[in-house]
Amino acid sequence: MTELTFFPNPNLHVFPEQRAWTDAISSVDISQMNSIEQGYFVFTMMPSLRCSLNCPHCYLTLDQRRNSPIMTLADLEVVLHKVDDYYSAKRPGKPKVVVFYWYGGEPTEMGFPWFLGAFKLIDSIFTREKGYEIRHDILTSLLNVEDEWLKVFHTYGRGQFQTSFDGLMRGKGYVKKWDKRVRQATADGLRVSTISVVNHELFKDGPVAILDYLTDLGIQEASFLPFMLNEQNKGDKYEKFAPPMSEYSNFMIELTEHWIALMHAGKKPPMIGQLAFILSRQKLPMEANIAGQTLFLLPDGDFVLPDYKDGWLEFMKPFGNILEQTFEQVLTSKERRGYIRRQYTRNLNPECVTCNRKNNCIMEFWKENRPGDDCFGAKRYVDWLMKNEQIKYLVDDSLIMAS
Repeated sequence: MTELTFFPNPNLHVFPEQRAWTDAISSVDISQMNSIEQGYFVFTMMPSLRCSLNCPHCYLTLDQRRNSPIMTLADLEVVLHKVDDYYSAKRPGKPKVVVFYWYGGEPTEMGFPWFLGAFKLIDSIFTREKGYEIRHDILTSLLNVEDEWLKVFHTYGRGQFQTSFDGLMRGKGYVKKWDKRVRQATADGLRVSTISVVNHELFKDGPVAILDYLTDLGIQEASFLPFMLNEQNKGDKYEKFAPPMSEYSNFMIELTEHWIALMHAGKKPPMIGQLAFILSRQKLPMEANIAGQTLFLLPDGDFVLPDYKDGWLEFMKPFGNILEQTFEQVLTSKERRGYIRRQYTRNLNPECVTCNRKNNCIMEFWKENRPGDDCFGAKRYVDWLMKNEQIKYLVDDSLIMAS
């Protein structure tokens, strides 16, 4: 154990200088780095699952949200060294990008001192001298985040962070407080991105009003994800809030049509995350559209990813425990090899295997499609987007690749 595994004094912490949020990606040839093994790792950090909210779409149980353990900094140090040991052996002196995506739960509920300790460990292990480019993307509800976190977003976050926006699905009180905090952050010069789970409450406002609202807030990028079924929301919550994929595609088409209109009018709407993803995959090899670049780290050291059973019911599939194994053992485990094979073969869905959009759709984690509906890759939206001649004149290629 080093002195870095103890909580540092926030008043004495030396923050790094702010760098551009695009640097970590634009400094390397991402077309040659499409997997963890190739040196591109979206390290999804879930060292705690704690969260004080009760969102209808959440995949966590109430007990997990309220009573989750927090991984100790000593254990985190072990994890980080094992990842570094792997890259030191496999890619010595070669470029490596590690995007630490702080997820949850609500990651800030681990506490400000814990985060500063984690940042110091990461900085001490993943150094530029070893060829690492590091980026921290922090997803937060923003509701209970104190002002001291703004400095973290400016420095470790490279001037940006991501926050959840789901319309009124979480209630009017939530949105009112969230709106105030977002405006405070943008006024402070931060680049704010949103991530939304498309639900019937968003439909009530409609994509035009939603995009106008996010534009008024000064949001820079807005992602809209399909509402997935899991053990916690199946039943009443899923039936109440989750639209079919056909309605999701309709929403995205109308949203993007309005985005085009705003761009032509000289406005500055947020980049649509799915638009950027679809266009960027066109420029990358086919393996860029499978889950080969990421793993989720849980509090007990398990590395997992979303998987599906009984059609499209989501659960977390474990591949190994990094506290008990080497990183290479996790990556080469039977469970992960089988999982990656299913991604490459598109879950053997006949409609996906033969689809001309399978390499740049938004399926993300491959699963069975729902009969009689648009696929989970939103093919109808992807087809519409790729045939739209106006798009290529309105997007900045450097930004869609860095998103």
